[in-house]
Amino acid sequence: MEYGRRRIIATTGELAAIADGCSDGTPVMLDVDEIEPGHDPREPRDWAVVARIDHLPLNEAGELAGPGDRIATGEPDAEGQEPLLFTPVLMLQSRKLATPGEIGPVARAADPCQRRADAYELIEREGEAGLYLMELLEAVAELRREVADLAADKDRLLHPAARRHLDSLGDALRDARSSADHATRFSTVCELLRGGATEKWADELDAGRPCDPGGLHQMLVELPGMGGSELACRVHAAVARERVPDALVSPNPHAAP
Repeated sequence: MEYGRRRIIATTGELAAIADGCSDGTPVMLDVDEIEPGHDPREPRDWAVVARIDHLPLNEAGELAGPGDRIATGEPDAEGQEPLLFTPVLMLQSRKLATPGEIGPVARAADPCQRRADAYELIEREGEAGLYLMELLEAVAELRREVADLAADKDRLLHPAARRHLDSLGDALRDARSSADHATRFSTVCELLRGGATEKWADELDAGRPCDPGGLHQMLVELPGMGGSELACRVHAAVARERVPDALVSPNPHAAP
């Protein structure tokens, strides 16, 4: 089986054929369950078992490396470089397909907690908060629905005081959902607002207006005391020109048209 290529496993025979193509002792691991965009949440039969061959690093004991393990290295090459040692691993996962019988190009973790964790890492890695805010919005909305169902207490299983407090919690979650919804409008941020050098002018630059996601690097703005210019979107370049005295605003000559 070609490295990295995913394949749907529908029968034990297909799984056995893949296993026969692996060397004895090849580790088998379960990958994170995933769902593809556009899948039908009402159709459980669209779940499939998917296999792929991955290469994972070995530690110095010859086992699959875990967090904090030192990666094993091989003999030095002609240039004296010691290559890291990897081993093939047969990965199996459950994957909800958007098109039955066909593996789509994109999928995300099926577990909402895992999706939020992945999206949070994306903020730290790339500074992109939109995906996390959308996941947060869905989580708050789902929790609000659960609390509302429980507070209704149709079978009268709860203490009356519990129902009252759950009603209050539902109101708070309604406000939280509204706040999360509004936050998604501000998920994209230009470098001018992101930069710590602009904290002095944060109130003036905020203006409660979202950045222009299609033109985050179109302008250059230099604020008093910055000592240099910063990339900015058109929206907040205009805000800086209007609200910050002596702000220098100009088009970015290197920006894509």
